[in-house]
Amino acid sequence: MHLKNKTIASLIVLAIGIILSIWVYFSTSFSPNPIGQVQDSHIKDVLVNKTQDSYENKDEVREQTLHIKILSGKHKSKIYVVKNSYSPSQAMTQKYYPHQRLIVTFIKNKPKIMSPKRDWVVVFSIALVLSLLIYISGKHSILLTFSMILNSLIFYFVIRLDIAENGTQIFAIYGAAVVLFTIISLIIVQGLNKKMLITALATLVGVFVSFGICYLIMRLTHESGIKYEAVDYATQDPRSLFLAQTLLGVLGAVMDEATDIVSSLYALCHHRKDLTFKELFLSGRTLGQEIMGPLINVLVLIFMAEALPMTILYLRDNNTLVYTFQFALSLGVIQSLISAVGIVLTVIFATLASSVFLEKFSLKKVGQ
Repeated sequence: MHLKNKTIASLIVLAIGIILSIWVYFSTSFSPNPIGQVQDSHIKDVLVNKTQDSYENKDEVREQTLHIKILSGKHKSKIYVVKNSYSPSQAMTQKYYPHQRLIVTFIKNKPKIMSPKRDWVVVFSIALVLSLLIYISGKHSILLTFSMILNSLIFYFVIRLDIAENGTQIFAIYGAAVVLFTIISLIIVQGLNKKMLITALATLVGVFVSFGICYLIMRLTHESGIKYEAVDYATQDPRSLFLAQTLLGVLGAVMDEATDIVSSLYALCHHRKDLTFKELFLSGRTLGQEIMGPLINVLVLIFMAEALPMTILYLRDNNTLVYTFQFALSLGVIQSLISAVGIVLTVIFATLASSVFLEKFSLKKVGQ
C-alpha cells in the first residue's frame, strides 16, 4: 500500500471514528443503566470541611448541587437534584462539570451517580489506534487488529476459567494461555512458515526457562520477603495472581525480543546466502546486545510509572522507604527482574535457534 493510499485510508478511519464517537456520546442505548445530564451552566460548589492528618497532608471536602435530567429509562425527562461530595484531590471521589453526561442508578426511586459517561472516549481511542496502525502498517494492520481481538477473546475465557477454578490451576491455565497467545499471534502476523516456528520456539523456551529459574529460586528461598498481600484488589489467592501476572509479563517482553532477532537474522539470510553458523550466531548475539538494554529500560520505566502514585501516597503518609518498598514496589521489582532475566536468556535462545535452523535454510538456498 502506497503512502498516499495509507494516508487516505487512515484519515477515513479517523473520520468514521469521530462520527461514531459523537453518535455514541449522544446515544443512550449502550448502557444498561439510565443516562443523565447535568443541566446547570454553573454548578453550586461549597466547601463543607477541611481536613489535615497527623502528617500535615491537607485536603477538602466539597459538595456540589447538581440538577440532573434523566435521558433514558422509566424516569426519562425527569429532573432531580443530586448532592455530590468530593475532594479536590479526586483520589476516591469524582468532581462533575456543567452539561456533563453521567451514568446513574436509582435506589428507592432516588438517583445516585455512578460515573461519567465515557464510552465515547473508548470509541475514539480505538479509532485513533486503528488510524495510526493503518498509516504505519498499511494492509498489515488488518492482521494486527484481528490478532488483538482474538487474543482479547482468549484472555477473557482464560480469566473466566481462572475464576471458575479460583486460582487453583494457575500454572496449567496460564501456561496454556502463553502457548496459545504465542502461536496464534505469530501465525496471524507472520504466517505458518519457518520464521514463525523459530520465533515461537525461542519465545516459549525463553518464557518457561526464565520463569522456571526464578520460581525455583523463590521456592529455595521460601519466598521470603515477598509481600503477596500487596497485590491490589485480590479476590482470590494473591500468590496465584502474582504468578499469573509475572508469566504474562515475561511473555510480552520475550516475544518482542525474539521476533526482532529472528526476523533480522531471517532477512540477513536472504541477503547473504552463504552465512555460516558462527556468523549467524555472532550477528544474533550482537543484535541481542543492542536491543537488550533498551527493552529492560522500557520495563523499568513502565513499572516506575505504574508504581509512582502509590509510592507518593505511602511516602506522604510518613512511611519509611523500606515499608514503602515492601508494599508498593517489591512485587513490581520482582516482576521486572524476572522479565529482565527472560530478555537476557532469550538473546541466547533466539540466536541459537536461528543459527541452527536458518543456517540449514541458507545452505539449501546456496545449493539451489
